[in-house]
Amino acid sequence: MSIDPNYTALLDHFSEYAMSVETDDYPKNDFTQMQFKGPIDYKAIAEAYDEAVAKVPVFNCHLTEEHKGLYYVPKWIYDPEVKNRLIIEDCRHMAGDPFDPMDFSTRYYQVKTRRRIDLRREFPVVCYLLRVKDDEHIFSINFHHSAMDPLKGYILVTTMLERYHEMVKGEKPDWAGSLGMASLVRKEGYVKPISMLTFGREQITDVLIKNTNSKVANVATAQVKDPAECKGRHSLRAVIDDPKIVEGLFKRASRNQATVNDLVFACARKILTDWNRERGAKVGRFRFMLITSLAGRMPETKGEGAGLSGLNFVHKDPDADLDAMMRDFRDQRRNQLERGVDVQFNYTLRKIVQATRVLPLSKRTKLVRRLIERIPCTFYLSNLGTVWPKSKGSMESTIVKVGDFEINDMHSSASISRNLGLGLTIRSHNNRMYLNYVCDRFRFSLEEAKDITDRLTAEIIAAADPVE
Repeated sequence: MSIDPNYTALLDHFSEYAMSVETDDYPKNDFTQMQFKGPIDYKAIAEAYDEAVAKVPVFNCHLTEEHKGLYYVPKWIYDPEVKNRLIIEDCRHMAGDPFDPMDFSTRYYQVKTRRRIDLRREFPVVCYLLRVKDDEHIFSINFHHSAMDPLKGYILVTTMLERYHEMVKGEKPDWAGSLGMASLVRKEGYVKPISMLTFGREQITDVLIKNTNSKVANVATAQVKDPAECKGRHSLRAVIDDPKIVEGLFKRASRNQATVNDLVFACARKILTDWNRERGAKVGRFRFMLITSLAGRMPETKGEGAGLSGLNFVHKDPDADLDAMMRDFRDQRRNQLERGVDVQFNYTLRKIVQATRVLPLSKRTKLVRRLIERIPCTFYLSNLGTVWPKSKGSMESTIVKVGDFEINDMHSSASISRNLGLGLTIRSHNNRMYLNYVCDRFRFSLEEAKDITDRLTAEIIAAADPVE
């Protein structure tokens, strides 16, 4: 498959959000990765990657800005001279024994996560195949959200894996064509959001008035340093590999007609309350954000940006029991999703960006950033699923073996904005649940980051109902 050499695409309005929250002091150089165990044919996987990345043309583009009339319009331009190749590196000298994927990733991405991706000269998505043992590799996707979202990641990864299997085995795998993020498309139609007037009134009263920075509590830390002098983040994780505990989490959530997302928010509320109380900090009002996918919730735009949005939550009673908190988060989530609040958030930001395009991109991102950073937040949760086809049941993966290697581990590290220093991304694969934490270095020391994430992990595990 080849890309039209004349391919161009407008940067859609919402994707400027991902660029507006980014500064030199707060780069958004994110990554997600899988661990492959078993022999790999490098030539075949490189060719499979070439075919797969061509299916998402924006991954082969650079960003430029055109001045059309009164407007400065950012546009993706295909680069026919430089190809987006799979970068294959031998990193066995960096892998300890026993191999710790988090320690390896922290060292490998130490520089990458502390600088911005220059979209004018670099591709928004670059993939690596890193050899860490004789028969183990890390497949890593390093990306900028202005072009990357779960659906595009799904297309890239599943196409590469399916084509590789066919090349080395001579036939398509039995999981070829399995549904993934595409299964989120609703057959009954898209969500009709609340009016922009209603959304604006709610945001002004609830976010900008009731929840100013002086009222919404941050996670307490010993010292908040200058982001310019302490860039990057601590990327930590935990793995829940006991299937009974995982089943128990779903059981506890189901008992409250809730989801695991609601359960995790309740656990986070409890742990953050205890954490701040121990340090004499505020506990009355924490603001939480749930990252949502807009696939199936609104029509795709003609641009090539991130199909993501968010919902905000506040639980007012810090001493409520876990089930009561879970039900409160459940009710807030249902209400906002039914009313299409996340969809309207996307539409509204698009209108704001569209109105400011009379200014050059560098100036309008500063303007939009001031608006975004007025929205206070304490903790974010992302649970957008895996980047390969849909799991069977709740946790069993459709794709486990590709060619002669198995996918046996995964990890993600994604940032949001500098006014939100603590986040959790949940991923699941092959009956294991991965908890991927992000703690900004300018806000958290490594010891604080390890302490608070260990506490939250323990609280989540303890929340599981018993399973026979």
